[in-house]
Amino acid sequence: MHILDDLNDAQLQVVTTTEGPLLVLAGAGSGKTRSVIARTAYLIEEKHITPWNLLVVTFTNKAARELKDRLSASLNLNVRSLWIGTFHSICTRILRKESEALPYTSNFSIYDDGDQKAVINRIYKDRSIDTKKFPPNKIRNIISRSKNSLIRPEDFFQFNDSNFYSDMVEDIYQRYQSHLLKNNAMDFDDLLMNTAFLLHDNPSRLQHYQQQFRYVMIDEYQDTNYAQFRIINLIAREHQNLCVVGDDDQAIYSWRGADIKNILNFEQDYKNVKTIKLEQNYRSPKVILNLANSLIKNNSQRHSKELWSALKSDEKPLLVRTDNENGEAKFVAKEIKALQRKGADLNQCVVLYRTNAQSRVFENAFTRQNLRYQIIGGVNFYQRKEIKDILAYLRVLINPQDNESFLRIINEPGRGIGKVSQERLIKFAGDANLSLREALFAVDQVSVGTSAFAKMQNFGRQMQKWIELSNEASVFECVSQLVEDLGVIRKFEASDDPQDIARAENLKEFIAAVDEFSESFVEDHEEEPTLQDYLQTVSLQTDLDNYDTESSSIKLMTMHNVKGLEFDHVFIVGLEDGLLPHNRSLELDSALEEERRLLYVGITRTRKTLQLCYAASRRIYNNVTMTMPSRFIRELDEECYERINNSFYEFQAPGGKKTKPPVTMESEKHFHIGQRIRHVTFGDGMILNVDGKGNKAKLTISFDSGELKRIIGSYVSLI
Repeated sequence: MHILDDLNDAQLQVVTTTEGPLLVLAGAGSGKTRSVIARTAYLIEEKHITPWNLLVVTFTNKAARELKDRLSASLNLNVRSLWIGTFHSICTRILRKESEALPYTSNFSIYDDGDQKAVINRIYKDRSIDTKKFPPNKIRNIISRSKNSLIRPEDFFQFNDSNFYSDMVEDIYQRYQSHLLKNNAMDFDDLLMNTAFLLHDNPSRLQHYQQQFRYVMIDEYQDTNYAQFRIINLIAREHQNLCVVGDDDQAIYSWRGADIKNILNFEQDYKNVKTIKLEQNYRSPKVILNLANSLIKNNSQRHSKELWSALKSDEKPLLVRTDNENGEAKFVAKEIKALQRKGADLNQCVVLYRTNAQSRVFENAFTRQNLRYQIIGGVNFYQRKEIKDILAYLRVLINPQDNESFLRIINEPGRGIGKVSQERLIKFAGDANLSLREALFAVDQVSVGTSAFAKMQNFGRQMQKWIELSNEASVFECVSQLVEDLGVIRKFEASDDPQDIARAENLKEFIAAVDEFSESFVEDHEEEPTLQDYLQTVSLQTDLDNYDTESSSIKLMTMHNVKGLEFDHVFIVGLEDGLLPHNRSLELDSALEEERRLLYVGITRTRKTLQLCYAASRRIYNNVTMTMPSRFIRELDEECYERINNSFYEFQAPGGKKTKPPVTMESEKHFHIGQRIRHVTFGDGMILNVDGKGNKAKLTISFDSGELKRIIGSYVSLI
């Protein structure tokens, strides 16, 4: 099959437009990945561009692997020389290669969220900083945004006024960066910021990468931040052969620093831009896309486009109202159980919510119904304590400056090196200008007692053994021996605590994953991986990279995590003001537009059926709060969905048998949720729930007096 076969006209234009700046507005399900693969293949096969001269940046490691695998399979092409990966993996590769131009060595550690928190906490403790006045998470976010905007600590006051608050933030930022540098470590934001400044400050290195990367493709361009924009702008500035692919209607990561202006302003940032729209959707039925289009057209920050599909479906999306969050979960569980009876694969069912806290009631409902489920975006496997402990050991083996990791492992598992001994080792290291690992090997000069000295000396001997092992043995052999020497699996297996048993299983799975990584690495690179190769891969893992596509289980995830995925059966829950759109987004039009895009992303994941759910009341902390349906519901085309009132109130049927009231279509009712009514005794109010139809309907009414009453429809009048 030729690489241009089966492409539609717009996709063909994307593939064959190779020179100059190209903006591809790729709607959801429009064959974007296929177009990127075909364009890469076309450049190599038809334009005879050397793979080394291509740079392809993907949004996830999973997408990068898929791209490599499909190129290799379709072209029988050796993809080893291709630079394909995420921004973070590409930047890491550049920084390790160019470390001589940096104040870091090539074996720098990459700190994740947990490591960053530990550094910040250490600074707070040393400076006695009030966590209420300066919330650590908020300060971390300010530091992250500063780095994404290419604002270094020394430049902080060029962009911020000096006052009590910003002075403290700048001080923490300075100390944080100094701590990372001392540990020969970078966080994720440093990978981008340091690459941008490396290219900007070193004309010869910039010229090298400009000449190497003659053709650049960026996927999910709407999710790039300023640092990423600058990196690509610098590299592509000379040749201008830059193809960016994205969809402003799916820009949902501003909270991570992404700037929608990058895609909206692309035609102003580059000259003679060609714009191609991919609007034919190959995923969703026409009725789903009509619903999605009716929603997203309410946004002003977007390029004009409208998805269409040749796929037809007899099933309209459902808008389902339940009494509360438990009713919502029961309804979804019942519907999935019915789908399962019809032969649906649980793996093709997904429940999407705005906040992680909403998962609890669905977990309970699915457990009661004996339905298997998997939460995507919970605790990452590599974030579990027992796994992070082993990773900290491995970091110390290859990066002797990593004091943060050393402090994590010095007495883990317990080896009798207490706090006082640790503090004396830290003081000695500071006075002698040594790393803690170096200080450990000079423990005879540390002022500690005889018992502590013996324990530190023994730990030093073990450390030396593992360092030698890491230099001589394979990654798998090194990790296996380390875990064996530490005895942690035996310790956990000897415990009666089920959580310890689970930790032992996690460690066994970890060792198996190392073996699997090694085999995969050899296949891709035709050489054995180093410990640094392994740690880099693990450090850049994301939730989606650990997404299990094989197990037959319902997927539970936030709408932020579902981008790039698709499912036969989609349930979007919690469609209420305050949840979606979220309370924090109600005051700014730009934030409200992003919430609308978030719902749009959720809707366009659908291959077959879609159900939108909201609850009339929801328990928040210890209070039951009456909710309002999401304002976005009013924007949906009513011709594109059916309303269902699914009430779980039980009533007594003839013969004393309890049963459920029948589901009533909204179109059959006289009364509707949100209508204003008047009652002769209680006054004016608003209908929150309708159970039944016509004048016999039981209405739940919130009266202006503050009272909540349940009243038969014949006793009220509409106003």
